[in-house]
Amino acid sequence: MDLRELEYFVTVSELRNFTAAAKRLHISQPAISKSIHKLEDELGFQLLDRTQKKLVLTEEGRVFFDLAQDILARTLAAQHTMAEYKNLTRGTFLIAVPPLLGAYIFPFLFAAFKKTYPSLEMCVIEDGSSTALDLVQREEVHVGLVILPKDLSGLHSHLITSQEIVACLPYDHPLSTQPFLTFDQFKDEPIILYNEGFVLRKIIMDEYKKHGATPNVMLATNQFQTIKALVAEGAGISFLPANSIKQSNHVIKVPLSPHLSLEMGLIWKPDKILPLACKAFIDFVNEHPDLINS
Repeated sequence: MDLRELEYFVTVSELRNFTAAAKRLHISQPAISKSIHKLEDELGFQLLDRTQKKLVLTEEGRVFFDLAQDILARTLAAQHTMAEYKNLTRGTFLIAVPPLLGAYIFPFLFAAFKKTYPSLEMCVIEDGSSTALDLVQREEVHVGLVILPKDLSGLHSHLITSQEIVACLPYDHPLSTQPFLTFDQFKDEPIILYNEGFVLRKIIMDEYKKHGATPNVMLATNQFQTIKALVAEGAGISFLPANSIKQSNHVIKVPLSPHLSLEMGLIWKPDKILPLACKAFIDFVNEHPDLINS
């Protein structure tokens, strides 16, 4: 039994005429007759009563007609749905985005992507870059938008932007007027960092260690806006990508010496079959390097 046999049977049953069915289907009448005979032999009973002047369905034929119609309708719906996925008018994928990148990089990418592919959906999981890396490795998400680690073995990556890390201080801080700042100057300063599992936190902690200093971590959070608000209120200083924060009357950003930077981009597993929607997103970001001002 195949779909073509079902289509022939349904068409003949609807029109009650082999000649009319052959004309609609653009095939010969003997071909339709042979196909339906084959179907009846396979099922083990007659579907059509050919003894009457007008072609009629047998009792079994009426039951099978309803089933065949349902199968053909479901098949057509499946073909339409798959065509929508293929044509990128339907689809979804999972992306892991750290709060830092979710606050000032992801919105630009998302908005531009949705203008081109308004019907595609993405489910965003917010966590640190280290956690996002693990989620991609464990294939729990399809792609990650992360601060790129040095070791990317087993993963593909696409660099989006490189950002300088700056010190963020309240506007009235004694160090806020310096042209640059060193970690030796931060030894006794209360600092606000991201939680464990965030790449930016590890970079800062490692830099303190290089200078033989123990950071005075006053508070750790995974919220980008919380860090900025606490700095503005004078609760401590922090370290953020330069383009993530605007100079204001409340927060001053000062370059660091030695210079520190972050590379940010997409990561995914090369051997994983990605949804077409996810591939479209990766290709879109790759083809539009100007979306993020570095």
